[in-house]
Amino acid sequence: MEKFSSRFKCGVSLLTAAILPLTSQPLQAAQDTVQNSIEDEIVLEEIMVTGSRIKRRSLDSPTPVAVIGAEDLAFSGKLNLGDYLSELPQLGSTFTTANSTRFIGTAGGSFLDLRRLGSVRTLVLVDGRRHVGSSAGDTRVDINTIPSDLIERVEVITGGASAIYGSDAVTGVVNFILKENYEGLTARAQYGLADEGPYDSYHLSLTGGGNFNDDRGNAVLSVEWAEESRVKNTDREFSSRRYRLVNNPDDTGPDDGIPDQFYRPNSGISFITKAGTIFFDLGSLMTFDPDGSVRDQVLGTDFGGFECMDCDFLDLDEVSDLRPSLQRLSLNGKFTYDLTEDISVFAEAKYVNTQTFNLGQPAFDFFGSAITIQRDNAFLKSDLAALMDDAGVTEIGINRFNVDAGRRGEDNERQTHRIVAGFKGDLGEAWTWEASYSFGRSTQILTAINNRINDRWTAATDAVVDPATGEIVCRVTLEDSDNSLLDGCIPTSIFGDGAVNAASEAWFNQDTIRRDTIEQQVASAFISGSVYELPAGDLDVAVGIEWRKDTSLSKPAPLDSAGLTFGNALQVTSGEIEVKEAFGEISVPVLKDAPFAESLMLDAAIRYADYDTSSDKNTTWKVGGTWQPISDVRFRATYSKAVRAPNIGELFGPQDANFFSVDDPCKTSELDLIADPARRSNREANCAALGVAPDFDSDYDQATLPGLSGGNPDLEVETAKTWTAGVVVTPRFLDGFSATVDWWQVTIDDAISSTDAQDILDRCVDAESINNIFCPLITRDSTDEITNILQIQANIAGLEASGVDFDITYNISGIANTDGMLSLKLMGTYLLYNRDFPFQDEPDNPDREDGELGDPEWLMNFTATYYSGPWTFNYKLRFIDDMLRVEHEDFEASPEEQELIHTGTVTYSDIQLRYQIRDGIEVYGGVNNIFEKNPPLPFDATGGDSGIYDNVGRFFYTGVTATF
Repeated sequence: MEKFSSRFKCGVSLLTAAILPLTSQPLQAAQDTVQNSIEDEIVLEEIMVTGSRIKRRSLDSPTPVAVIGAEDLAFSGKLNLGDYLSELPQLGSTFTTANSTRFIGTAGGSFLDLRRLGSVRTLVLVDGRRHVGSSAGDTRVDINTIPSDLIERVEVITGGASAIYGSDAVTGVVNFILKENYEGLTARAQYGLADEGPYDSYHLSLTGGGNFNDDRGNAVLSVEWAEESRVKNTDREFSSRRYRLVNNPDDTGPDDGIPDQFYRPNSGISFITKAGTIFFDLGSLMTFDPDGSVRDQVLGTDFGGFECMDCDFLDLDEVSDLRPSLQRLSLNGKFTYDLTEDISVFAEAKYVNTQTFNLGQPAFDFFGSAITIQRDNAFLKSDLAALMDDAGVTEIGINRFNVDAGRRGEDNERQTHRIVAGFKGDLGEAWTWEASYSFGRSTQILTAINNRINDRWTAATDAVVDPATGEIVCRVTLEDSDNSLLDGCIPTSIFGDGAVNAASEAWFNQDTIRRDTIEQQVASAFISGSVYELPAGDLDVAVGIEWRKDTSLSKPAPLDSAGLTFGNALQVTSGEIEVKEAFGEISVPVLKDAPFAESLMLDAAIRYADYDTSSDKNTTWKVGGTWQPISDVRFRATYSKAVRAPNIGELFGPQDANFFSVDDPCKTSELDLIADPARRSNREANCAALGVAPDFDSDYDQATLPGLSGGNPDLEVETAKTWTAGVVVTPRFLDGFSATVDWWQVTIDDAISSTDAQDILDRCVDAESINNIFCPLITRDSTDEITNILQIQANIAGLEASGVDFDITYNISGIANTDGMLSLKLMGTYLLYNRDFPFQDEPDNPDREDGELGDPEWLMNFTATYYSGPWTFNYKLRFIDDMLRVEHEDFEASPEEQELIHTGTVTYSDIQLRYQIRDGIEVYGGVNNIFEKNPPLPFDATGGDSGIYDNVGRFFYTGVTATF
């Protein structure tokens, strides 16, 4: 993990030292350069705007498009694009660097999530083309693979765009536009350091390019290195506070004005500890001192439910990371060449290597899986032996959080290769065309650190004295075992924190490796231009075809596949999806320079897809238009049908063994609990139709029944209807001002989801008949007992969200009669609702997300940038609205469920100052989170919802950019 680190840190220092001596007196040209760059951004050129293959200006698009320029990225001071983009109001903070360790193999990944409706429903493009995914089983793109210094702008279209780009663009598209025809050489170095704790970051990049052969060709190469250090919970005061939400002993009941629960410091759960916890029928918990002797466990203030304060408790903060370490090397090349005046060839190539490392919780054992210790254990102290004899037991169970047996973690290396090649050109003055092919491959080598082999752990802790030698050995060593996995067993004590010996730890732990490979091929061609000149303007069309093939293979370590390790029992997952598509788009000018209609345009698009999976054939479409009654105001609206085809993991994920704790709804004892006669009669009829005897009453109560969980090859596409309607205001009397306000709505049907096992059973027999999707998932034997439950992905859920986006920009020249310019920008979203329907056939039972943690009603970013001569000053304010810490349903039922039930509003302030020392040489520095806003108690911003907050703290950075 550290092999590149020292040389690139040294490189940052050398580059800075080499550039600074070049400085001299500020050039007058610096002011002109800044002024010209601002004016260039204000000019609205006709370009290929995301969401259409017909050229137009961004404000003329019928679909809302938010544009983030390269300058916006530079002002953020962030080295991770995903962390910056997740702060946009339209995007959720579902997967940032801070909260990327929640799932196996995702550490360090940044996946975008428009509208918080699922990152698999957001399509990421580079220069309007698909990019190979970074997550096995799906097509999500890790934003770390995008070259930050080559970005010209980022366009975010926040409406369904399947008719233009195909599957996955349900909630929208994020399109990274890279620089074209780059000339010159630019070097950039940046270093940042957090005010609290050891977090720092480095960036070093070099981008060079130029024209050749009489300007017919252009080539550019960009190399980037970035590094971010690992941050542990204990490195921050706010994440090592040991606060826990516990029952309030002063609570007297509902509506008493007293919170049912409150937060208390130095609190935790007492039923499991690092030293080990024993349950005796002696009325108390017991634990161990470091020397292995047993003592009563300190319970301090007991709040019930094994929660206590100032006690012997499990401290999870001690063994968690806030952020993984991340190192990224990126090489990107682009090439274009004019074969003739009308035909050009282009090519792109990239290689990205990303390495991440993090540690988390160790393996643990409690209750049903507690460590069993026999009376003859060789490490047993006499005091515990006497207690066992007094209790008349020959074995005890110990709950233990095995920190001294090695913390588990991930060492993850990802590599991305991608090539794009194609031709483009003009056909006369009115038509353009393009044909391209791309191939991408992402590989991931995931090393699971300290992955415990369970049988070895059990054998090592079952230590006895060898009667022949008097030495302590594993019991299995004295037995005639045919399990070769246990050969060489090394015994260990587990009595007390620090008792596990290193030799035994090395024997029962193993670093296991999972290997993932994702490949994508895309061949596409389209032509765009004007087919007819109408009185109001040109009738423009675009038509094209596309072929795409995605493959994915995930191979876990054999020990994991066999279910022999502490981690999940993972199986090989593989599959491929191939699709052939044809698409078309039309833009019709209806009126121009007419009364109350300076312009009226109608747009439509359609896409036909033929999949080789259960998705089969489907059609998506979009209609929209713009109406400009006067030059200052433009109204726009779209309505579309979008789709998402199931991905490889959802279709072909292996159906692995599982166990479910459920009640059989056909038991007479369960039927007797139903108060509604109609419901009972309906259930009895359905149980009879299933062949269950009317007097059946299983011997299993809350039984743990076997089953399978996994993918479903019969899944169909998700469908969505999306609306947008808004207005664009560019008043002539207020030069430099523009404002857009857009209402949007997304409704997703047949969303892919899995169902709880108990719900599968209940919904089978509570439906109108047994002819439903749930009954075939249940298998019974000849005695009517359930022998298998199949828990698979299905098209059963629904999602819907709606809100209002606004984007207001005002550029003011000649501030205070000077040559300065002030640029103001306010971007925000007001969330009207975000609802999840676990079962779409129950529209009256939504799970509200709006206003809950992670989904604030108001999200706003305000920036002010002042340009004066060689100086540039930027200020950014990020506003996060107050949110509920609990579910809406819980809050409505009990507004006093807990103290601090609301998060309160949070604002972050960032500043940056840039100075152009001379033409081409610029230095900058900034501070993010100036006022050191920590996440609200007790969050550490590592969750999928709490990730909306910052957990780096006040962050200083400085850098230098040199352009030659």
